[in-house]
Amino acid sequence: MDPFEEFEFKPLTDGLGFHKKKSATPAKEEKKADTFSKNLMKDQGLELIEETSTDPLRPPLPRKKSAPIPPAPGSLTEVGGDGSAAVDEILKTLQKNRRLDFENSKQKVSQTTTKEEFKKTTWSFSAALLDGMLVVAASLLCMIILLVVTKVDLIGNLTNPDSQGMIYLATVSLFAGVSFIYLTLNRIYMGFTPGEWAFDQRIGKPEELNRASYSLKVVARSFLVIITGFIVFPILSTLFNKDLAGSITGAQLFKKA
Repeated sequence: MDPFEEFEFKPLTDGLGFHKKKSATPAKEEKKADTFSKNLMKDQGLELIEETSTDPLRPPLPRKKSAPIPPAPGSLTEVGGDGSAAVDEILKTLQKNRRLDFENSKQKVSQTTTKEEFKKTTWSFSAALLDGMLVVAASLLCMIILLVVTKVDLIGNLTNPDSQGMIYLATVSLFAGVSFIYLTLNRIYMGFTPGEWAFDQRIGKPEELNRASYSLKVVARSFLVIITGFIVFPILSTLFNKDLAGSITGAQLFKKA
């Protein structure tokens, strides 16, 4: 036997690595590591499974439910108890208000249409002046077209008319025809001439516009006024403060009340 086998060098102080230190068993070290990790997870709030049994065949327990977070002050959840229910109530209220606004607007429109009333009126000089200017302009336009097509010397014929005076009759007929078309078409299709429209006048009421008798009355009124020279009935209507042409033909002149 070698005498140096049982010999062992020991340092004067611990920790220099020359002595043998007994380490803990592997089982104890693993146990300490598991305990340390569990304590760390508990401190960090990461423990998800509560182990009450060490049975390896037993399934793990369900996760813990976190505590409900209290609603923020003034939020929909705090006010109504349920955010979706509160939103539904708001949408229903908005839809109801919109429906009420639409119904009110319809009622206002119907009231304005029903409140529109007309009263009988007499001849208006301003409306007649505007219509006369338009009729003269249309007559001159038609005469220019006629002269261009026929190549007739209008000035020469007017200064040197024939013995029958047909040139004057033709000129008056052209003016009368344009006036008849102007008055009749405007009043039949629109109920008024541009001059009458500018001064809130019309022939007959709006509900009479689509009747066949209305067109006949308008034609009769236009023919009567043109035959009498555009002057007789306006003067008589002004003197008696009454629409005499409308009383005779039935095409009464109205004005918005």
